Amino acid sequence: MQRESFRILVIDDDEIARDVVVSLLSKEGFLVHSAKDGLEGISALRREYFNLVITDLKMPGADGIEVLKSAVKLNPGAAVVILTAYGTLDNALEVMKLGAYDYITKPFKLQELLIVVENAINRAALIEENEELRKHLRETYRDLDAVKSTVASKGPEVTLNMLERILRLKEMGIIDAVEVDVLKKKLIQGEAGATGIGGR
Repeated sequence: MQRESFRILVIDDDEIARDVVVSLLSKEGFLVHSAKDGLEGISALRREYFNLVITDLKMPGADGIEVLKSAVKLNPGAAVVILTAYGTLDNALEVMKLGAYDYITKPFKLQELLIVVENAINRAALIEENEELRKHLRETYRDLDAVKSTVASKGPEVTLNMLERILRLKEMGIIDAVEVDVLKKKLIQGEAGATGIGGR
């Protein structure tokens, strides 16, 4: 995923702290939006999708916990990073259980934040790649269902074509050996049913 397409929302009621983070990330080439408190941040989450949400924990109106819960609900694929000057083990455990991606205690080094953001980019790329692989697999299963109804009229070459496609998916790393066996069995069962083989 390219930096210029990676959308970040920064939420902090401390204007100076917020501006520092926004400036840093903008200079790094990210598309950055900001909100002055939790309520404004939640409103932004309702309007737009963000890949990463960086929010302060203690804020008036709606705190970082409420922002986190809203982000999980409204932007389920987004990574949420909690910033806090009140770093305790209990706080860290609570936000991680609620679905936070990471937890950073203030004051923090800007390089530390950049590392977390880079990791979030890699996470987003993996999520996209995984969804693409799932899409390929769903398409293959749909094609196999279609084969069941056409193999009798079009002959064994249909089965051969599908077997070749299954093996190509394995070579691409989209499916593993176990899934290959499952798909081949489904294909063979479809052919046998269409030709009357194995029937009673």
